[in-house]
Amino acid sequence: MSYQRDFKTWDELEAHVRQMAESNATSQGLDVGYFSDLLFRGQANHDWALETTLERAKPQSKELAEYYRAVAIAKTQIETFTNRTWEDIDYLSLRQAFAEYDSLRFSNLPHYDFLVYLRHHGFPSPLLDWSRSFYVAAFFAFNSPKAERVSIFVYQEHRGSGKSSSSGSAQIRALGPHVRSHPRHFLQQGEYTLCGHHIEGSWRFAPHSDVFARHEESQDKLWKFTVPASESAKVIKRLDEYNINAFSLFQSEESLMATLAARAFSPQGL
Repeated sequence: MSYQRDFKTWDELEAHVRQMAESNATSQGLDVGYFSDLLFRGQANHDWALETTLERAKPQSKELAEYYRAVAIAKTQIETFTNRTWEDIDYLSLRQAFAEYDSLRFSNLPHYDFLVYLRHHGFPSPLLDWSRSFYVAAFFAFNSPKAERVSIFVYQEHRGSGKSSSSGSAQIRALGPHVRSHPRHFLQQGEYTLCGHHIEGSWRFAPHSDVFARHEESQDKLWKFTVPASESAKVIKRLDEYNINAFSLFQSEESLMATLAARAFSPQGL
């Protein structure tokens, strides 16, 4: 189920999200079923759809097994130039496994650590990235706005009852934060979701929007909040006071320069 609200100011949005978090914490403390944590995602243009980088780069890529084939081919070159190694990927065995509906429902996503690494380094990915921090998501929304309004999405997988699914329908699976990966995964408090359906005898990717369009109140709820991009300077300054900036989230020389420039050339710095 999806819901949208447009806010006039950052302060209004921040107060609203705090209330959401407090309400969810209260629900988690009651014996009324399982309420999962809220996840956040910031986007610099409120018109941008909620899409994975694979959907944007290769929208025709649908079959999960074929994605693993492409990943397996890239893996040897990545290992050569990075001097890092990952577990071998037997995509033929994975193709056989993905023919079974239960292969993803009751087991971990194969090679999750490598897929997260790829996602953080720009390889087209079926993983949609989120943060457990509202403020980290806000940085990605406000750091470089691309429209008059930016958006912050809030996602909750479980809302007090068991999660239902069927093989022919798109379903979202939250994959969790516990994976060995690039330090940015932890700096950004990253989590990831995968959306797919089991059709034509195999697991295939599906848009997250297919799930949210079903308006299921007890699971997979999405809120979309928009704020004027004119709030950007105020928000970025406040986030920097919390030590949320390009350098703290990316830890590179380029991000250090971006952080120092933002401080030097902000209205207060000039």
